[in-house]
Amino acid sequence: MSDIDHEQILEFFRQHPERPWHVQDVQKRLTIEERDGLQQVLGDLVDDGRLIRTRRRTYGLPQEMNLVIGKLQVTSGGYGFVISEERDVKDLFVPAERLAGAWDGDKVVARPNPMKSDDARQSGEIVRILERGHDKVVGTLEYAQGYAILRPDSVRLRERILLVPDSVGKLEAGMRIVGVMIWPEASGERDPFAEVVEVLGLADDPEVETRAVIVKYGLKDAFEPDTVAEAEAVPPTVDAEMQAGRTDHRHVPTFTIDGADAKDFDDALSVERLKGRGKAQLLRIGVHIADVSYYVAEGTSLDREAVERATSVYLPGQVLPMLPEQLSNGICSLVEGEARLALSAFVDVTRDGEVKDVMFAETLIESDARLTYEQVQEFADGGRLPPGKLKLERDIKVLLDLTQALRAKRIGAGSLDFDFTEAKVDVDEQGALHLTPVRSNSARQLVEELMLLANRLVAHEMHKRDIPALYRVHEDPSVEKIQVLQKALQRLGYQVELNDAKPQDLQKVLQQAAGKPEAQLVNTLLLRSLKQARYSSENLGHFGLAFENYLHFTSPIRRYPDLVVHRVLRAMLQHRLSPTLKERMRNDFPKLAEHASQRERLAEEAERDLSKYFHAVWARDHVGESFTAVVSGVTNFGVFLALPNGVEGLMHVSQLDDDYYLFLEDQLMLMGKHTRKRYRMGDRVDVKILSSTPVNRQIDLLPAHMDMPEVDADEQVKPEKAPKKLKTPVGATGPTPATPVKAATGRGRGKRSGEAKPPETAPGRDARAKGA
Repeated sequence: MSDIDHEQILEFFRQHPERPWHVQDVQKRLTIEERDGLQQVLGDLVDDGRLIRTRRRTYGLPQEMNLVIGKLQVTSGGYGFVISEERDVKDLFVPAERLAGAWDGDKVVARPNPMKSDDARQSGEIVRILERGHDKVVGTLEYAQGYAILRPDSVRLRERILLVPDSVGKLEAGMRIVGVMIWPEASGERDPFAEVVEVLGLADDPEVETRAVIVKYGLKDAFEPDTVAEAEAVPPTVDAEMQAGRTDHRHVPTFTIDGADAKDFDDALSVERLKGRGKAQLLRIGVHIADVSYYVAEGTSLDREAVERATSVYLPGQVLPMLPEQLSNGICSLVEGEARLALSAFVDVTRDGEVKDVMFAETLIESDARLTYEQVQEFADGGRLPPGKLKLERDIKVLLDLTQALRAKRIGAGSLDFDFTEAKVDVDEQGALHLTPVRSNSARQLVEELMLLANRLVAHEMHKRDIPALYRVHEDPSVEKIQVLQKALQRLGYQVELNDAKPQDLQKVLQQAAGKPEAQLVNTLLLRSLKQARYSSENLGHFGLAFENYLHFTSPIRRYPDLVVHRVLRAMLQHRLSPTLKERMRNDFPKLAEHASQRERLAEEAERDLSKYFHAVWARDHVGESFTAVVSGVTNFGVFLALPNGVEGLMHVSQLDDDYYLFLEDQLMLMGKHTRKRYRMGDRVDVKILSSTPVNRQIDLLPAHMDMPEVDADEQVKPEKAPKKLKTPVGATGPTPATPVKAATGRGRGKRSGEAKPPETAPGRDARAKGA
């Protein structure tokens, strides 16, 4: 079997899809001597879901057998959807009774039902579970009917999981625990059960919740010893050997602009005036990015762990960096007054934003000043920079003007500019909670526009030279989503024609809605109509930014795709892009792009999850207080409202006692049956906080005019105490040596090692299109 691999076998089935094939037929067609080896490869492909083995022991492609391979997403209602691995295959609805033991996150094989439901929706059933999505489950310990039960945090998982008694010990009800799953395919039993492997602590504690999120999303809060050793071996300063062959740019004033709490500075800026005057004056803008690729070589432990993590995760109060702090906050960080290695884009551009030329170089730079967004914004508003940094005011003024010109050109070309407020969570070193609404401003836009410019120009260079790269792509929205959007906008009075919609068409709608009561609703409707941005080895363009070429180049400290792009760019500058290296990149990049996209989504979910916990903690401290909120969502069970600081809560329909309310789904509206009173997106409503349950990420609101209800102590549910002897789940015999119970370490929240970079739909360093 040394002369054939898995891809060659798979390619045979792609080229011969006309029927299923017996192993002996494949062996004969491909002239393979060892049948045992061939059967092993076929078995691997079946286990991975790339081939299907029939009852007649033949093999074929899933799509030829009317089967769908994908990841199962289960809703809180119990039903699910299979998200196909093939991007052109629609999601498959699976009723709860057809899940066949599959859980949320499982990789499954599903068979579509040839008969469609009354609403013309394609449904199906799960026929096989290929891979479980959960090794561990985080939840709360309960006792009932003699059993120890793990109640999962996620509403997407089943309501209870029975626990092995020996793993529970003397734990009290209400403890937050981690259970390792024992699935039926391993135990031979009908139902899954679990063993306690980690005790997090009492419920509703910030440290406990932080650890719970880390475990729940499979994140890492510590580096492997080999990785740490390699990081510690990197010199703390730039020596003469490192400087060899680089352009020394230290004579040009250079500065960073970041959040006040940032520790890792991966980008710096400089301005040089070349020739001319007025708007025609030619400027050379230096966008200098930390050269992480110099220190993180492929194949090292540093690189392997960076690939695994793929991104830094910015949790409230704790950062899980992609690289050890010796690099991310040390030699790779463009700190003030220290010589640093960089990859620089030198952009020759007029003051009104017309790009004339671009050059890329390996450079040596030194930041003259560490500026914050707040300092630059104060200057933009008519103030001064801090003492010692006044000499940079001319350069900052030039960049403020230039980036507004660039922004106007970008939006004029159709780049989508959403207007949302993010509730940024900060937890200081003393554990105090701070919630701050974050909106875009001139200072943030200065950095954002120059990062977008550099990313676009690097992508253009890669595409022009036909060099493999990891692109950041945002595909056109589906026809179905655009049709739904058009109908919704027409009901709001917007007479638009969105057939074959271009970014410019959607941008016009945003501009028409700006400042109007329904602006929030229009922004949300447009955002929902778009696909999610992702990484790809193909240059498919970026719909939301209206860019033909785009990638991520500017944050290699915290994003692995940027580090990959740096390696490619350095190889290009050093003339090392041999045909064999380019071919290896083309083979490796598709899987790497998919992995990076998955890890990015996981990180965003974790950040959002823990942020919602802290939002609920804040709300618990303000129960009974009144606010003017904005309707941010409407459902059949109530109205979601965003408070002035961005915290969102639910006003349940049962709290609306002045009428019976009907949900008009096509208009995203609740309307009183008799009063005709309406609640729709963007409406302002006076509310007060009724209650908050941080563990469940739940904030309940009620109309401000209503009195707070009295709490009846008799109605409060008291947890059941542990019985003297616990019942054992069928088939469970106790914890295995491989899964010892681990107590929480009492670790603190840790320091932030950088500003909590927001998701790409909120104000920040990249364009605010969906997942830019």
